[in-house]
Amino acid sequence: MAINGGERTIPDGIIKNWPPIDDVDRKYVLASLEGSKHTFGPNCSALEKEFAAGNGNKYAITTNSGTAALHMSVVACGCGTGDEIIVPAYSWSSSATCILHHNCIPVFVDIDYDTMNIDTKKIEAAITKKTKAIIVVHLHGLAVNMDEVNYIAKKYNLKVIEDACQAVGSEFKG
Repeated sequence: MAINGGERTIPDGIIKNWPPIDDVDRKYVLASLEGSKHTFGPNCSALEKEFAAGNGNKYAITTNSGTAALHMSVVACGCGTGDEIIVPAYSWSSSATCILHHNCIPVFVDIDYDTMNIDTKKIEAAITKKTKAIIVVHLHGLAVNMDEVNYIAKKYNLKVIEDACQAVGSEFKG
């Protein structure tokens, strides 16, 4: 074993630093640090505009984390005490804890093992009178079939929250 001085399985140089950082990144980070507005300053506003345009959206709002964005989304959907929110059984912990923090009940739906995302064929069976929303998590760069999710949400008058933290830039149907 390599840990005991044996041969390495993964040679040096195979694993690359991520994300790549260059002089442009350093310039913007230093400008933000040296500026008078550390939050929502000019670079943050520029990022929101550029990100929205790149996704074909009118607006984008930055948060300090995907978890914070999920909390905001649960509240924005009007979910509260006792409401049920459907969430994939396999995800980052924040997908469920953000539901619990707002006194809602996570209802876990199994995944499609081909994509490791929520199995859209199993969502409808999990819906009850208390269901208010569906959290869809696009994992590993793979998009969930949003046509199916949106059809179900419309049929039952449910809100849809999309967590694309692991799939920024991924596409569904082009």
